Amino acid sequence: MKKIAIFGGTFDPIHLAHTRLAETALSELGLDKVVFMPNEVSPFKLDAKISPAEHRCKMIEIAIQNDKRLEMTTYEIDKKGISYTYDALQDLSAMYEARLYFILGYDSVVAIDTWYKGSDILKEFPLITAVRPGTDNTLGERKIAEYHRDYDAEIHLLHMPPFDCSSSHIRDLCRKGQPIHELVNERVEEYIINNGLYKD
Repeated sequence: MKKIAIFGGTFDPIHLAHTRLAETALSELGLDKVVFMPNEVSPFKLDAKISPAEHRCKMIEIAIQNDKRLEMTTYEIDKKGISYTYDALQDLSAMYEARLYFILGYDSVVAIDTWYKGSDILKEFPLITAVRPGTDNTLGERKIAEYHRDYDAEIHLLHMPPFDCSSSHIRDLCRKGQPIHELVNERVEEYIINNGLYKD
């Protein structure tokens, strides 16, 4: 059976830490594919101002176009409304006929037991994450040990080279007119500039 990881997120914009995380997961875990799944409406970001899905999807397409092992699904965009990770993973497991892994940020791993059917995600789907540079991971280590004990969870912590980057920091730099070329794919940077994204 194929091993495919779903990488969910807002990706507003997708940046080099996202793609490096995907590439590291492919090599370290022997995955066949990583599929980026941009959110339509995240239950955790209901009040956030998010760029239109059209722009976020286009930037993902641009960022992954040279690696056949990377794909994008518009599953959550097409579904409309609030989408819950557990439901998405169940549906995508059937669609891909593969063993699905789920890639998420370290801060999300720490809180996943509070998500909708979070305990079921922990029991049924292997998780992949990495520690962001400069982050205190004491709580994370404790929570991961707890998940192993309580749910027999399979959680993979990747050995990623340090690369501190976030979409919110990139948006802030764009608002200030500062360069972002070291944080995003150069064609993604061109797309942001050409479409006037993150100006306000």
